[in-house]
Amino acid sequence: LLVNTVMIRRLKKDVLPELPDKTYSLIPLEIDNRQEYEAATENFISFIREKKGDEAALRASLAEALTQLRALMQITAKGKLRAVIEWIEDYLEGTDEKLVVFAHHQIVINELTQHFKELAVKIDGSVPSHHRQTIVEQFQNNPNIRLFIGNTEAAGESITLTAASTVAFVELPLTPGSLAQAEDRVHRIGQKQAVQVYFLFAKETVDEKVANWLDRKRRMIDAVLDGVETPQENLI
Repeated sequence: LLVNTVMIRRLKKDVLPELPDKTYSLIPLEIDNRQEYEAATENFISFIREKKGDEAALRASLAEALTQLRALMQITAKGKLRAVIEWIEDYLEGTDEKLVVFAHHQIVINELTQHFKELAVKIDGSVPSHHRQTIVEQFQNNPNIRLFIGNTEAAGESITLTAASTVAFVELPLTPGSLAQAEDRVHRIGQKQAVQVYFLFAKETVDEKVANWLDRKRRMIDAVLDGVETPQENLI
């Protein structure tokens, strides 16, 4: 009965009490494609028809809510990309520390990699699994490589990036677990410094909806697994 019905849950803070704290900061950004974003928000199907044609509009109408969410996330990511690049430049110029950046859309990852190509390495779905450890070792050991750019899915698990103590999320994942796993690439055994997590957040966009969605799911998971009520402060 015990084997079939009881789960023993070991929390990271209890198993690894020597790890430093994590702190979180919100960096509000403006998007430079507000008109495009508002057009997609107000009449999504017409927006898709204009941009991609009748067939794409028909497909979108069959699953409008989810399709709209994904489209707005992509538009938002594109619109804040210039501000994200400026923030990363300011960070790297203002400190000798390394930085880990997580994103989702390929256009964002590619743009960041191209812009910071002399300083950066990346891991996304295009990087073969047998090459990933070599890339991690470059970031960990080469002082000239100061920026790691990762896809949240491809680089969010099973690697160690403790050469940095700062993580920046350009885009939020859709599950609290993916968020925690990604930031814990830095917050793991070997980390000696307090870890700072930044959310590069586009004001008055779908970023707000995704953050609220993550908060609701996080509170539910905490209640089910740990029997605790998560404080009402928002995730970001």
